[in-house]
Amino acid sequence: MVLVVLFQYFVARAPNVQKETKRRFQHALTGHALVQISYILPRSLSLALLLIGSVGMYLAKTFFFGAFLEAFGGLLRPKETSGEVLPGAFYFLVGTTTVVSGLVTADMRIARYAVECLALADPMASWIGSTIPSPKFTIATDKNGGTRTSSLSGCLACFGTALGVGWWMLVVVVDSHVDGAGVATTNMNNEFTPMTLVAGALACTIAEGLPFGNDNMNIPVITALVVDQFAAAVSAGR
Repeated sequence: MVLVVLFQYFVARAPNVQKETKRRFQHALTGHALVQISYILPRSLSLALLLIGSVGMYLAKTFFFGAFLEAFGGLLRPKETSGEVLPGAFYFLVGTTTVVSGLVTADMRIARYAVECLALADPMASWIGSTIPSPKFTIATDKNGGTRTSSLSGCLACFGTALGVGWWMLVVVVDSHVDGAGVATTNMNNEFTPMTLVAGALACTIAEGLPFGNDNMNIPVITALVVDQFAAAVSAGR
């Protein structure tokens, strides 16, 4: 967890890199790092560290805002630098903590998949949406006239990325066993159906564009919940 925090610190200070590029890069690698750490540490220890990180982030922003801004200002949006709202990284940690806790799914594979969707599909939607021109639609976020804009290309990028993440993490399982010839074998896991993967990708895409809450929390929680329910329905029907 310390290495993850240090990574944020150094990315925030990366010279000659646009802030939005820094954010996407930090978002993807941080989420991926948390997923990889979960393979090494026990679930209970991972949860404890995520809770500490979430509380630490809240305390730093609330009581040591000057130092927090100095350290991570290069990654923050205008509203975050003004102190009006909690930083997206806080909701990233809270969303990850929620799915790892077992409150949403008891299956750690689904929890990891949901966090990886957050890590990759969200910044991919932002990057493709801002790079490839496509029809846009505006969503009202509050009664005071607040809005957010999403694009068709961004939504498709989010869906496609989440679908690919689901296929890789929930269907393709690389066996750690290496046979006598030195060739690693690959098994196909049929527990998660194509419909489940599509439902998860659709849930991720919808969660990314919801007009309420924070997508850093919406994506992992909603994605994990939908996939867990679909997987349970498939298992019950067998």
